[in-house]
Amino acid sequence: MLGTKALSSLKDFLPKFHQPLPLNRRESQQLLKTLTTSFRKNLDKEHGYWSSEDTSVASLRAASATPTTSSSVLDAHHRPTDRHVRAILSNPLFSYDRAIQLNPRVASERDPMDVFDEAVAKGLMTIRRAAGVLKAKRQAITQSSSISVNETMATSGTALRVLQWLRSSGHERDLSFVNCTPLLVYLTSFMVEEGLEEISWLWLERLMSGEGPDFRDRKGPSPAAYILDALVRAKVPHGDSLDRGYACMVRARDMFRENSSFETDAMSAWRALSWWSTVSAWQRSQPSEALFDAFFAMGRQLEKLKKSIQVDRAHLELHHPTDPDATLAIGYLKSSSLQNLLDQERQEEQDAGQICNLSRQYNTTIRRVGLMGMDAANHLSRVGREADAAWVRDVLFDKFGDTLVNAFRGKPYIARDFQHGLSTG
Repeated sequence: MLGTKALSSLKDFLPKFHQPLPLNRRESQQLLKTLTTSFRKNLDKEHGYWSSEDTSVASLRAASATPTTSSSVLDAHHRPTDRHVRAILSNPLFSYDRAIQLNPRVASERDPMDVFDEAVAKGLMTIRRAAGVLKAKRQAITQSSSISVNETMATSGTALRVLQWLRSSGHERDLSFVNCTPLLVYLTSFMVEEGLEEISWLWLERLMSGEGPDFRDRKGPSPAAYILDALVRAKVPHGDSLDRGYACMVRARDMFRENSSFETDAMSAWRALSWWSTVSAWQRSQPSEALFDAFFAMGRQLEKLKKSIQVDRAHLELHHPTDPDATLAIGYLKSSSLQNLLDQERQEEQDAGQICNLSRQYNTTIRRVGLMGMDAANHLSRVGREADAAWVRDVLFDKFGDTLVNAFRGKPYIARDFQHGLSTG
């Protein structure tokens, strides 16, 4: 039976629906890899291998608001095929608008996240490049005319897009990205502002339980220390109360109190909060007494690892929100610890041949003791203990002498020492 003319016409028409995708070879390979990875991941998830923590970023955003809600409840009204298609379409590879290439803007005017989307779509994005994009985005926001940097960060969607890429590329599953400390620092700050903080806590929990790359040969702070430090700093923007920072430290303590490495990982974040609670206290509103006490109590454990924490504790006691006291400060100034600190500093000066040299990098603890001593003298004067106040001043100048003077001379210490946190390399 011969085909009809209408059917023949339809046959000629059909190929028009199957034009090849406008992708080059690299993009085609990237798309194939994405589809294959997503399909395999979906099979693993449906058959019990894929862990429940690897839910979609959107699901984790909801979980941030209600942490007790399980991913199974969130996905209860969707069939596996629906979730699979949604996971594919949410991949950053599909979020890049190729029309942007037709209207390129001047490089200095281009949003860093446009560069990120284009690089992801072309398969060129790496962990280091992502960190650079986040740094550029943060700088663009801080240098913009925005009234509130934090509000602009919160509505930027920056962390969400980077998280989608980390997840689709497999970096989040094996935590391989945590070796890039700049990425951790910049990404965590965006995550807190965008309401995705709980994902950081999941990473922290996995790292503390031993997941992720082998860090035994790593020098310097661990990735867990960087995450906790970044969380605390994001919680206490300049001028705000420190309560959210204290609460963050208390939560970490409660989560990891049985972990032997917690004190080491918490050291930087705790000392930063200690500095802001004392040296920069005048820039902050009065903290909660209960949270301050819980934070202060952590210092006893940290002092076992680092003796200079006793200076922090003495200084914190002077800045207690309701009951300031100079007992620990006077005790430290009378102890052998102070003399040992001074002897060590003077020995380092002699070894370096830089006695009274203004380029000398003086021990931060020396300056902290000086600040603590001055606060102690002022407190004692306020409560009518003039004799004790005079004794403290005499100790500062008699025992420290030129060491204290040189440690402070030409040094904008208050603004610099704890402003930037752990080095991002």
